[in-house]
Amino acid sequence: MDYPFEIKVGEKVFPVEYESSLKGTSSVRLKKGVIKMKLSRFIIGRGREEMIEKFLKWAEKKISKMSTDSFIEPDYVDGGRIVTHNKIYDLRIIDRDGRKNNRTIVDGGVVEVFINGDSHDLVKELVEKAIVKDQINYLREVVSELNDLYFRERYNLVRFKRTTGRFGSCSSLKNINISFRLLFAPREVFRYVCIHELAHLKQMNHSKKFWDLVEEAMPEYSKSEKWLKHNGFALG
Repeated sequence: MDYPFEIKVGEKVFPVEYESSLKGTSSVRLKKGVIKMKLSRFIIGRGREEMIEKFLKWAEKKISKMSTDSFIEPDYVDGGRIVTHNKIYDLRIIDRDGRKNNRTIVDGGVVEVFINGDSHDLVKELVEKAIVKDQINYLREVVSELNDLYFRERYNLVRFKRTTGRFGSCSSLKNINISFRLLFAPREVFRYVCIHELAHLKQMNHSKKFWDLVEEAMPEYSKSEKWLKHNGFALG
């Protein structure tokens, strides 16, 4: 069997990556729009082919449930556009022609990246850091508004994190972290995660009391939970 290195669902193409695992079990996950398979080295021949087919069907089913019209994937190229739920940024990449000191400037809705050479990963990192800095006051205003409306608890730091795992966290020190990726999600999903973490100021668990607090603040929070379940992996 020739293992596919990409699959097409609708009009989008998703890369497929394979990794050999020393464990007796195999697994599959979607991360940053990539289908990542870990295949046990103990599964060979037809069993391996069937496992890959099963994983590909799972990925296709999960991808088919995406709400592709509810967010736009960031385009980290010169002339590209980064669309958040509250602001749109136009990207300009300027080659420093051998000079060092890569830097980024945000002027209104324009992000200018001055870079030495051509590195998509570095451009992405610089742009993300710039947008995080530009949007931090917005995050603080949303958290403050929601806290005043529904919780009225004291908290310390509120910040964006450039995480690829959890969408939010609330520490025992009452520091609230929100994933930068949620700026690309629908506004209500972003607010739901803020509410979720604020509720942890009262209940540092996921008990019924905790979910009652969340529901009181956002009666239809389950819609945002469902959106994250079906689309969160694509936020990248």
